[in-house]
Amino acid sequence: LPGRNTLWHTSNPELSPGNPVTLRWDNGAGLLFERTYSLDENFMIAVRQQVTNQTGPAITLYPYGLISRTGTPEVSGFVILHEGALGVFNGELVEEDYEDIQEAHSQKYESTGGWLGITDKYWLTALIPDQERPFKGSINHTLTGQSDRYQVDYLMDGQQIMAGGSASALNHLFVGAKEVSLLESYSESLKITSFNLAIDWGYLRFLTQPLFHVLTWLNALVGNFGV
Repeated sequence: LPGRNTLWHTSNPELSPGNPVTLRWDNGAGLLFERTYSLDENFMIAVRQQVTNQTGPAITLYPYGLISRTGTPEVSGFVILHEGALGVFNGELVEEDYEDIQEAHSQKYESTGGWLGITDKYWLTALIPDQERPFKGSINHTLTGQSDRYQVDYLMDGQQIMAGGSASALNHLFVGAKEVSLLESYSESLKITSFNLAIDWGYLRFLTQPLFHVLTWLNALVGNFGV
């Protein structure tokens, strides 16, 4: 299987909106791997992986994804602002700050639909598995020498690929700003469960979220949030 040192090949090395990149690797033993990355203007990346089985027996492969962060960043420390790992599993929001992750070491979740990632004050990196398929997610902490290492990842059920056949998986990766309208548009277009909860609305979400939309509407009407 391909690893971190695998040399992939492509005829088009420049990834940009409307200009996808396909990477290919032949393992020399009958398996051909392809990964196609597509990027939009707001840094949502679609990742389609396909494997063709040219061996004799059937094989089973497991789609996965991970985000890794080395070192503990300096956070704002506001009670009303979450910075760290987060995700939505079976419709429920989970938030873990860096101290919580260090204490727990590893936390496991199972879900169909949802997402998981790591957030800063303004920015989000999030893995978005196929929303129709179950996955197992985890939030982990390890030590690499003296450095803290944080990781969120998911593993999906295995896909059996018969001899002479192929299988594919389409998942997404978001690496961008936490803008309400943008996250809500992705929730609608990609059917992502509660993607706008990447923004910390606080314990009074039932009040702060609609209030935000009212203020945004008033600003668009009169050009002044102060009103």
